[in-house]
Amino acid sequence: MKIESDFFYGNKIFREIITYFWKIIQPCKKMLNRRNFLSKVALATGASALTAQTYAAGFQPVIEKNNFKLKYAPHFGMFKNSAGENIFDQLKFMADNGFMALEDNGLLKRPIDDQKKIGETLAKLGMTMGVFVVSFDNWPLSTSLTSGDKAWREKFLKACREAVDVAK
Repeated sequence: MKIESDFFYGNKIFREIITYFWKIIQPCKKMLNRRNFLSKVALATGASALTAQTYAAGFQPVIEKNNFKLKYAPHFGMFKNSAGENIFDQLKFMADNGFMALEDNGLLKRPIDDQKKIGETLAKLGMTMGVFVVSFDNWPLSTSLTSGDKAWREKFLKACREAVDVAK
């Protein structure tokens, strides 16, 4: 039996383990001898424990660099388990794995020095800035830009001008 599904397709190691177990257990269906059956199950259980210990010991599978056709833009924090807490290490990890853009919803709230350093690092890595969020006053629910209130309109336009400056 060949095991295929969307879940197994993306994880080659997991698919190989399941296929291996299937090959071990499949002949056991035909066996009437309990001792042989239990020895096969014990072998399969031991193999799964070894695999789990390998991953628990910090085994990192080799990931080939993706050559995406689109500019997928991950956020900071998405790869902190692989690249660490430092956002610049995360940027390098993103670039090393084929991502060509970054999305940072908190960019406008970062210090200006960090904004500049992020821009420089993106340029050095050959990446671009994706979208970032323009927000002001946490967008109160009682506020609507279609209300006609000129004060809210001016706050919004001011936030947009600041965002354009940051984007430069």
